[in-house]
Amino acid sequence: MACHNLLKACVMSFRSRIRQRAAELYDFCRAKGYNTSISLIVDLSRHSGLCRFVVWSYEQDRALLCCPVSHGSGSKTPHKRSAYARVSNDDGSHLSSLGRALVAERYEGRYGVAYRLDGLDITNDNLRSRCVVLHGWEHTTSYPIWPLATTGSFGCPVLSRRNMSRLDEILKNESRVVLLSFLH
Repeated sequence: MACHNLLKACVMSFRSRIRQRAAELYDFCRAKGYNTSISLIVDLSRHSGLCRFVVWSYEQDRALLCCPVSHGSGSKTPHKRSAYARVSNDDGSHLSSLGRALVAERYEGRYGVAYRLDGLDITNDNLRSRCVVLHGWEHTTSYPIWPLATTGSFGCPVLSRRNMSRLDEILKNESRVVLLSFLH
């Protein structure tokens, strides 16, 4: 019973953080002329084996998709399974970056459908030059696997191929979407 209550409190805290970040991001997007229908939000403070990537619909005031997402594992341990993210904006770090990013052009690459990312903050303004993109990968899980961790990336937010396909269907109908990655 105590474990169930702890899990329930953890889920409620996550929902509250996402809702708060979505509201803040909406204000930013409205002021800067970005998409105010949907946003992408990544809570890097959560364990990588949990759902922490959210497609937030402002029109429906809810998550359209919530799933695990891989984060950068660092240059010394490529694709290592690390439960919690370390962050950097440095080229060659192979770590994820914090902040807001514009989901830019769609393309077909090595990992299938992908979207380039343009950092909008000083904490992630090297995303494009670092080749950090939003993409799917066969080694990223579609479902929570906690207490196990997802596989790492070279700094990219990486979804399972299944969830990337679902996200792609959403993004095809949108433009100027902003992705926010945050800790705490």
